[in-house]
Amino acid sequence: MSAFWRIALSSFLLASAATAADDGFSEWWPQFQAAVKSGDARAISANSKFPMQWELGSIREVKSRGEFIARFKTLFTADMTRAVAAEKPVQIPEGYMITWQARGNEYSFYFHPAAGGGFALAGLSEGPP
Repeated sequence: MSAFWRIALSSFLLASAATAADDGFSEWWPQFQAAVKSGDARAISANSKFPMQWELGSIREVKSRGEFIARFKTLFTADMTRAVAAEKPVQIPEGYMITWQARGNEYSFYFHPAAGGGFALAGLSEGPP
């Protein structure tokens, strides 16, 4: 086999493996970032399951999507918007997450696969840095 065909075959196999490993998050993430940037509470909470763990100060849970949308400006702070824009998600067994520091604490968003395909915001955790 010539060097050209070995390189072509290797490139094909690598591309096939990358496509097989893609679970759709790389397509979903920019859409989520755009929804966060525009403050679209409906799109941000699309496909999310409620009640949802939401650790932010004295808040520990968001009971419904309606509550999330109604209290969006309180629940989704400016540092969260910055984190979604800047942080690179990492894969975890349940899906993906991003982590950042704010207000003297460490925060993490979790994203899980959605029942109908794609992904959904799964919760916010707060802990010591």
